[in-house]
Amino acid sequence: MSFGRLSVRVLPVVRRVGQVLALSSILLGASACVTQGNYFPSDMAWIKPSQTKQTDVRSLLGDPHMVGSSGGTPTWTYGYYRYKLIGPSFTKELKLFWNPDQSIRNYSFNSSFPEDVRGERRAAPAKPASQVGR
Repeated sequence: MSFGRLSVRVLPVVRRVGQVLALSSILLGASACVTQGNYFPSDMAWIKPSQTKQTDVRSLLGDPHMVGSSGGTPTWTYGYYRYKLIGPSFTKELKLFWNPDQSIRNYSFNSSFPEDVRGERRAAPAKPASQVGR
């Protein structure tokens, strides 16, 4: 039994399959997407300054991505970042500024997602428990 002729025919096919797999891996890696943070809806209608509390925000959005201070005012930042190696990357951030009583003083929302830039907001999360009936 001889494998000489078989290997002459099969070897180019194996090489070609290897080349296709290598090229596929490169293309897949180049179009990779990396996401950081937790997704959150872009509709901010649920936020009521001096009414929405830290406990409400945590129950709806979870722990903040970052915490800090702006001129002595405590801040929480929620971020959702989607980066691509090829094509546009998108980010959105919600920064909450807190009163001493742990209610929202003010907030800032910024986004580069196309639906937000066009004004097509997604539905707001459910109303926080402390705001039911208001």
